[in-house]
Amino acid sequence: MTICQTFRKISHETWTFLEKARSVGHQPLEETITDKNVIELKALHPIEVKTTTFSRRREARTGADWEWWFTNKTKSAWVGVRVQAKILRFTSNRYEALHYKSQTSVLISDAAKNGLYPLYCFYSQWPLATAIHPKQCGTFPNAPESYGCSLVSAHAISSIKAYPNSDSLASVMAVSYPWSCLVCCTGGPVKAPNIDLPQRVRSFLGDVLHSGKSNTAGVPSAMNRPPSYVIATMQNEGDYVDPQDENLAGVMVIMENEK
Repeated sequence: MTICQTFRKISHETWTFLEKARSVGHQPLEETITDKNVIELKALHPIEVKTTTFSRRREARTGADWEWWFTNKTKSAWVGVRVQAKILRFTSNRYEALHYKSQTSVLISDAAKNGLYPLYCFYSQWPLATAIHPKQCGTFPNAPESYGCSLVSAHAISSIKAYPNSDSLASVMAVSYPWSCLVCCTGGPVKAPNIDLPQRVRSFLGDVLHSGKSNTAGVPSAMNRPPSYVIATMQNEGDYVDPQDENLAGVMVIMENEK
């Protein structure tokens, strides 16, 4: 199973899990879904996926961020994103913690100072009769289950923050893409199926999520070498490294290893 296939699988499984949770009236926490998805990624890709979690955080003030780093087979190019997860509250159909204090601006600034792109990952499910119109994936047929895990640029969330109901399911999904687009899709109008994983990630960030925005400097260039704590994570030594970042909850490295 490829990384692309696994991302799609996990999104569908997240949708199904949330559908069951909604049916029994139980509201899961976003940390529960994050842990479940990370475990599934590592179980299916024990060679390609490495993770480290950190206990230093100020979650009450800023939320708990993850860094996802993507590299190619030769480990010669690295692209990183800074991600904060939010889960849909079933009773209100809102992402109720989305605009808590200064989370979005902190996410954007923390990403910028570390050469990363800021993303929100939304865990969602809705009754199929609900009129929801998310952004469509250009690679695979559109299906609601593809949005069990979806991605939105933090810049897009910042731009809609002042609008009424900007934390609603409909508003957020209107600017959301399936999270599989990050690793599956080629991004722009020119399809190039043979580009490597970090190129695919950067193409999606720049040609899709950041398309039309004046601040093109916000899209990170590929690095030749990631920070030391990322290398330590790749070498299964991440527990012994302190990234000196109180907002960082964990690091995930995804290495391309597909034939």
